[in-house]
Amino acid sequence: MIPRVEREGTLTTKDGRTLAYFERGSAEGMPVIVSHGTPGSRLARHPDAGIYERHGMHAVVYDRPGYGRSDPKPGRSVADAAADIEAIADELGFERFVVLGGSGGAPHALACGALLGERIIRVGALVTPAPSDAKDFDFFEGLADLNVKEFGAALEGKEAIDAYLAPYVDGIRANPDGVLDEIASELPEVDRAIMNRKEYRDVMRQQFVESVRQGVRGWADDDLAFAKPWGFEPEEVHAEVRLWQGELDVLAPRSHGEYVASRLPNAQFELLDGGGHFLDEEWSVVYDWLTVGDNVGEPVVPPRASSSTT
Repeated sequence: MIPRVEREGTLTTKDGRTLAYFERGSAEGMPVIVSHGTPGSRLARHPDAGIYERHGMHAVVYDRPGYGRSDPKPGRSVADAAADIEAIADELGFERFVVLGGSGGAPHALACGALLGERIIRVGALVTPAPSDAKDFDFFEGLADLNVKEFGAALEGKEAIDAYLAPYVDGIRANPDGVLDEIASELPEVDRAIMNRKEYRDVMRQQFVESVRQGVRGWADDDLAFAKPWGFEPEEVHAEVRLWQGELDVLAPRSHGEYVASRLPNAQFELLDGGGHFLDEEWSVVYDWLTVGDNVGEPVVPPRASSSTT
């Protein structure tokens, strides 16, 4: 029987920062390093705990700098995520691996496809935002008002975005369900229905509370990273990419995913009719694609070195 893994770990980066992560699934499965949304944390997961084993995945979700238990990295860019993800892969003995990102995590996953070369088997990107500096593209068109205000504050700078997010952080700490309900009020019915499912709400509540362990830091630094050039161009993502986008999404509208897909050299784009931002019903399709081997029918399971976790 293949051993199951469910454990937390930390590592120290070359520049002395702590990164925290959580492993789930099959210990010998396909290594998949996951970039959570904005805000988010290493506690992000599918509500069905057994789905990772069924799909032969060794999933690792980590706290981006400033979130959860990971130290901040002031001034970080989207591209900086590639080095942190590579450090996690090295720590866990993943020679080659898959990366997956949803929403605010998707550009960070794409960074790996651009910067980590042959170590990346493929990249999954769900409901991705487009680069804010994209030419001939209206970043704000179709965005929910809450995202327009948030990103507008990020464009003003650190003090403005810190001040804008502070009430949300206080709200998450005091009454996370109230904040989740406030977010849901601007979303389409399909998203509200998913957010109202107990099993989904429980996970979202837990990971949101953990995301603000350090206050606004991780969330604000994500927004500041999105308000400047990513640090790589989509044309530099030579890994195989598949993008999923919800037709009705207002947090990362359809036009964003279509724009990113149009600039990627090796991408497949799938628009989900009637879908919103939370693509709950698509996860089995996503995981099936992520765990396909380099050769048809042959799973890729790189050698895994022993590692210590905390």
